[in-house]
Amino acid sequence: MKHKLILFTFLGVTGGIVLGLTLKYCTPQPWSPRQIMYIKFPGEIFMSVTNSIILPLVVSSVISASCNLSKSGPIGLMALCYYSMTTSIGISLSVVLTQSIRPGKLLQYANLTSHVASKNFMTADTLLDLLRNLISDNLIKASFMQYQTILKESENVTKAPIHEWTITHQDTLGTNVIGLVFFSLLLGLAAGKLDERSRPLLNVINSLSQAMMNIMNWIIIAAPIGTFFLIPGRILEMEDFSLIFKQLGFYILTVFIGLVLQGFIILPLLYFLFTRTSPYKIILKLGPAFATAFGTSSSTATVPVTMKCLESVGIDPNVLKFIVPIGATISMDGIALYETVGAIFIIQMRGLNFSLLKIIALSITCTISCIGAAGLPSGGYMMLIMVLNSFGVPVDDVALIIAIDCFVDRFRTSVNIISDAFGSGIISHVIKNKYKRYTNSVSPEMQLLSDSKK
Repeated sequence: MKHKLILFTFLGVTGGIVLGLTLKYCTPQPWSPRQIMYIKFPGEIFMSVTNSIILPLVVSSVISASCNLSKSGPIGLMALCYYSMTTSIGISLSVVLTQSIRPGKLLQYANLTSHVASKNFMTADTLLDLLRNLISDNLIKASFMQYQTILKESENVTKAPIHEWTITHQDTLGTNVIGLVFFSLLLGLAAGKLDERSRPLLNVINSLSQAMMNIMNWIIIAAPIGTFFLIPGRILEMEDFSLIFKQLGFYILTVFIGLVLQGFIILPLLYFLFTRTSPYKIILKLGPAFATAFGTSSSTATVPVTMKCLESVGIDPNVLKFIVPIGATISMDGIALYETVGAIFIIQMRGLNFSLLKIIALSITCTISCIGAAGLPSGGYMMLIMVLNSFGVPVDDVALIIAIDCFVDRFRTSVNIISDAFGSGIISHVIKNKYKRYTNSVSPEMQLLSDSKK
């Protein structure tokens, strides 16, 4: 019964593939777009419900997590710096891998390809647009629009340099993810600084976050039904389903290469640089946590097991009580890597013309959106849908990602656990060193007086 969601997801994916192949190869005539639309309709309803919950889920999760960060003092600041650094490393690694392996470029079909007209732009304008969207002037508009600078060539001057073109702007369709997450982060930090009289506000925020996670859990339970109807529609639209399987195979390979490099090479190296001790003794102690991750596919569910494993290594329990629970919310190295690889994979498969600078902007959006990724099973593809929507990329092909998500999800959850473990170890080491320097700088009499006061 604990694994019934895995079983139902497997049955939904398998049933969808069998139904799609049967309809494609066992019917006398090809299916019309309207007939395909009828088959996909229940799956489209599922995607619509998923889209509707993403925005309140991310906002409430970020506010709730940042409330706890602001109340933790220096430990919270160190945790935020550590997780921001590791998530950024994971994002950078995923961009390098996808641009090198290019899993979505193995095959492109005419009916799956929609080229985006190239636009003239300057690098400075793209970077400034990121800052403009970061600090939005209208939060309501940020829910569905983004700021974009447009350069128009002067009519009276021929072949003028691009920096002399007329500068205008437009609001393009797509959720301003970075603006909403940044405001949510500020609101959460400010709310965490309130005194006890404002405790009801914090209770409302935490309750809203928990309610959104419950709704998200219900949607995940309905995912097998959604995929059962989405996959046949995508199969009927494809010319050769076997070649799409090859693309998915290279996609999975890219994700696994990234997870192995991040979890077993980069993060251990980071831990060694800070502590000068072997990182693999911690990994060897995380066996029960890995088993829980594979069974539940949830970062949140592994929190008590991870804390128990790390206590046996000698990490400060006071650090563990804060870092591991907050890490289950904001430590999303695995999801960040998976989300970025998935987004670029779909962009490549559809043949969209994204410049390297736009890929970097997409990666930054993935980094920020991962702060609000809930530690629930299969929560990563919801963030992927939001990022694709913010860049105007059709989300139909996310059905292919959902089909293999229950398999990949267990490995990226394990990488999240490794990140939490090393983060706890690094922060505990830094705090111990600071305490040693403090005790060495005061006299024994003053230290004894300080201890008696405590």
